[in-house]
Amino acid sequence: MVERNLAKVEVASSSLVSRSRPRFTRPARLAGGASTHPGSGTWLGLGLALALLVPVVVTGCRTDPEPDATPRIRIDGERHRVELFPDDQALGSATPLVTVVVFTDYACPPCGRTWQVMDNLVEDYGDDLRVVYRAFTVPGLQRGEQAAEAAYAAGAQGKFWEMHRSLFAQGGELDRPSLRAHAEALGLDVTRFLDDLDTGAHSGQRVRHRRQAKALGVSGLPASFVNGLYLPGFADEATWHGVIDEELRRARELVQQGTPRAEVYASFMKSASTKAVGAAPGEQALREQLASRSAASPTPVKLVAPDRSKRYAVRVGNAPASGAEDAPVEVVMFFDFRCPYCKSAWQQELGVIVRSQPEGIRLGVRQLPLDIHPEARGAALASLAAARQDRYWAMFDALVGHEGPLGRSDFLAYATKLGLDVERFARDLDDPALAQQIAADVALADHVGVTGTPGFFINGRYYSGFAPGVLAAMVEEEQALAQQQLDAGIPRHQVVDVIMQGAVPEAEFPNR
Repeated sequence: MVERNLAKVEVASSSLVSRSRPRFTRPARLAGGASTHPGSGTWLGLGLALALLVPVVVTGCRTDPEPDATPRIRIDGERHRVELFPDDQALGSATPLVTVVVFTDYACPPCGRTWQVMDNLVEDYGDDLRVVYRAFTVPGLQRGEQAAEAAYAAGAQGKFWEMHRSLFAQGGELDRPSLRAHAEALGLDVTRFLDDLDTGAHSGQRVRHRRQAKALGVSGLPASFVNGLYLPGFADEATWHGVIDEELRRARELVQQGTPRAEVYASFMKSASTKAVGAAPGEQALREQLASRSAASPTPVKLVAPDRSKRYAVRVGNAPASGAEDAPVEVVMFFDFRCPYCKSAWQQELGVIVRSQPEGIRLGVRQLPLDIHPEARGAALASLAAARQDRYWAMFDALVGHEGPLGRSDFLAYATKLGLDVERFARDLDDPALAQQIAADVALADHVGVTGTPGFFINGRYYSGFAPGVLAAMVEEEQALAQQQLDAGIPRHQVVDVIMQGAVPEAEFPNR
């Protein structure tokens, strides 16, 4: 089973909780409805607050400076070791005297203004300057993370900087249709671009950059390192000229002493510190302010799982379903297409049972794509898009049986193979209504306390995970109970309603 433990976790991973009920962990959910993501560490709690609340002296991601205010910039006297990567995206010279590394989130307005300044500086300093992009997204805020991956995906087609500038120019509209529109406007191979987003092809770069930022102690945005010297917040162009001119002077001294231009940055890094950056101006006061507000701050919470001795009013409703509508046994399955235990439960047991007894069992599927499976959400959308052409189960089987990476090109290929109207299918994949349908299923899972995938409600009785024989035994128990009702004269179409008369209603589900 893929577990949905909503406690905060440091690294996204799957964990085998028990031999009989394997499952994965789910990301944390914050009180009040927000959610985190595996790997969030502590930056979401403090860093996001820093971005929201930091004083003007360090212009945070969501605090704009007064128009006439002169930024008070502090450059650490100590250089910090900021390693460069072979796949870095950079503007300017390949052999510069000054290298600036800028940590960025596309949802951060001061970051956008900083990159406007960077474009001007690269033009001003020519071969003496290099500016390197780093992603530092807020974990769990998927639009920011997806926007960063959209930039990488465009970079894979040679248009990173064009996408980079488009994302900042968009003004915060970072949803999937907007990203697709950018890709189309830039002349990208849109299918390949969307494939990269669906499969998380570039998530490794984004996560690597975030880990570097955390190791450096970065806690607010934008954050820049000038030959390793830390410059927090937004600075105007005049201030940047002063900083870079001073670094040019130091770099030229190294060159005069015999250091090749191509090795200037490495020379600075040799003696650089591996310690975290010092506190930015006002940070300690902000930490104290946050501590005083801790009671009102969102905190990670753990879902309360359903009591297995009770029944819960979880019904098929409008979910994609199979089997007779008047079947006396109703099963609701919370499913993740990339969860191996979901596949095992379906292929080895439940699928065999329900398809061999279409008159006796009605099965409904609720979508529960986990954040630790980047491809699962796209697969859920593909299944629902196929449902609009009455081919849900054909697409379901294709996706469950798929081996290897799974993305948009696969969805389109399956749609063609299944004889769907492919143009309509492609439009439906991007329809916000399907995304809302998935969100509603996830909200229901949270509300009732589904702690992982697969999760099942059999006539309202909860079972999670997959242990061969257990699910089948529960179905058999419910079939025996249903037969008692039928023998007592209850009409078939009323049997499930009668069995679930005392079920816990939605208003009393364990998680509010």
